[in-house]
Amino acid sequence: MRLLQLNYFLNVAVTQNISRSARTLNVSQPSLSRSIHELEAELGVPLFTRNGHSLALNDAGRRFAAQVRAGLNEVNHAVRDLHRFSEINSNQVTLRFESSTAVLPGLLGKLDAKLPMVKIHLMQNGFEQDRLSHYDFEFTTKPIFNNRNFHLLKEEILVRFPETYDNANNKEVRPEEIVKWPLILTEANPLREQMTSMLHQAGVTVRPSFVTGDRQTILGLVRTGQGICFMPQYSWAGTDVSGTVGYHFAPERVFRDIYLSASEATMRLPYRREIAETIQQYFADLVAG
Repeated sequence: MRLLQLNYFLNVAVTQNISRSARTLNVSQPSLSRSIHELEAELGVPLFTRNGHSLALNDAGRRFAAQVRAGLNEVNHAVRDLHRFSEINSNQVTLRFESSTAVLPGLLGKLDAKLPMVKIHLMQNGFEQDRLSHYDFEFTTKPIFNNRNFHLLKEEILVRFPETYDNANNKEVRPEEIVKWPLILTEANPLREQMTSMLHQAGVTVRPSFVTGDRQTILGLVRTGQGICFMPQYSWAGTDVSGTVGYHFAPERVFRDIYLSASEATMRLPYRREIAETIQQYFADLVAG
């Protein structure tokens, strides 16, 4: 039983004439007749008394028509209400992050300057939220299957040492040398997972001496000689690195990618294309320096 079929039935119930309803509904007469017969067969009850080309609702048909009309009115009301809700909330956009990022204040400032009519909401993975919660865009280090994925940047992961360790002739460090220093790490997040996995593959067991989610604290501890840390090239923008020095991994440098991901359905909503373009431009400017 289909909504279209029920609408056909209600129209015929009013006109009591297949030919007239077929013209009104812009369908062929045989197609309309077949739809009515299929409805009656599915219900197992005749709905009309037939007299040649004329039709009249029988008692069962009148009862069914009243209930169908009420039901379709509810459906139409629900559709109109959904459209109103969509229009009201079209400027409400949720950004979801795998972890906090230092570029967030600058990014929000850029979005507000370019799209002041859009209200941005933030959601952080694993922080009083679950993966089923609604969001429009996600910042992620891996493309999400079946989504539109916009590559925002490729950044190198550096090892930051106290400035007193600075060796002007050699700005590289091998994974096996990491164990010589206390490690100051972030709390669990994609960066830490990537670095832990990379070091494990190199045969290095990671045992952090201190863990904190505050980047300024991490760099402050490095600055005072308490250990070393891993720092992304761009996404810790604005963090004070004075008193520290960055080293590249050797023999191969280590990088990570960051993507903006959204479903195709999300990208068809108002403002979403402009938001994606603004975010991409922000990261392009960040890389350009």
